[in-house]
Amino acid sequence: MISINFSNKSFVKTYILYFIFIIQFSCTKAPIRIQHFDYNIERSAVLLDCRNILNELEYEIDIFSPESFALSTKSIRIRNALRRYDYVLFFKISDYIEIHLAAKKNIFNRGSESNLGGGGLILKQPESFMPLSLQKKIYQPLYKELNKKGYKTIHLK
Repeated sequence: MISINFSNKSFVKTYILYFIFIIQFSCTKAPIRIQHFDYNIERSAVLLDCRNILNELEYEIDIFSPESFALSTKSIRIRNALRRYDYVLFFKISDYIEIHLAAKKNIFNRGSESNLGGGGLILKQPESFMPLSLQKKIYQPLYKELNKKGYKTIHLK
């Protein structure tokens, strides 16, 4: 039988730091990224390509503005374990394609017990951080389709 002596302070300190490290990096939320793609065709054609790609991926277009070379999707709900996020994709075509992701986190509001369902049971909180796994789940199909059309990812600083 193996026994561990917890009276050694350095062991306990190391164990606690290791535990905090694991918790910190297992629940990472990254800042919401803005994606950029380069193009070498006319801006109006790029906007139409982006709209077609979103339609192929079964997104509903909310705003399509050929005058300002922008479009956005309707709100989409996605689940991550116990959390629900609503997100919107926004495309802006300028010198490059910018894809913005705006998200809101749905939080269950317990309220008071005398409330009996009055008021909102779910609060929507704007998020500037979102789990990286969800961001990948949203962006990967877009990468794939944009790369098929010949648009290349660029990294701006």
